[in-house]
Amino acid sequence: MKKATVQTYMPVLSKVIESTEKMGEELNPEFEKLRQAIDNDAVAQMVPAEFNDIQMEFSDGTEQYQQNLALLKKAAAPARLIGRHRNLIAAYEAYTNACAAMTNSIDIEKQTIDTAVFDQAEKDQEAEMGRISNNVQRIMSSVM
Repeated sequence: MKKATVQTYMPVLSKVIESTEKMGEELNPEFEKLRQAIDNDAVAQMVPAEFNDIQMEFSDGTEQYQQNLALLKKAAAPARLIGRHRNLIAAYEAYTNACAAMTNSIDIEKQTIDTAVFDQAEKDQEAEMGRISNNVQRIMSSVM
């Protein structure tokens, strides 16, 4: 079995982080529209096509996060980073699950949002993104 090295691990980690940041930037305006509609109790007044598009974009984003998670799980971390890598995987998986929960809280048919699920998913995403960032920083500082 080939030994895991920093040179093989870091490009995978970088790709996942870049992809996550890019997807977050793309989805944030859509999230803000939903957040505003929820806060103003105006979800039912949203344009149905826009509501549908937002849900589809959230689905695409969740799919991307699941692909990133699969990359992380397949990545061979160097021995000294295994613990932090496992912590990163756990945080990223929880983040991905929170994104899926948010996506699933959007009901296209009825044009409604399960706000309790949406709000909890938002809190969970924030908490897990903090854990992801913390773990990435620790991995980076270990490598430097």
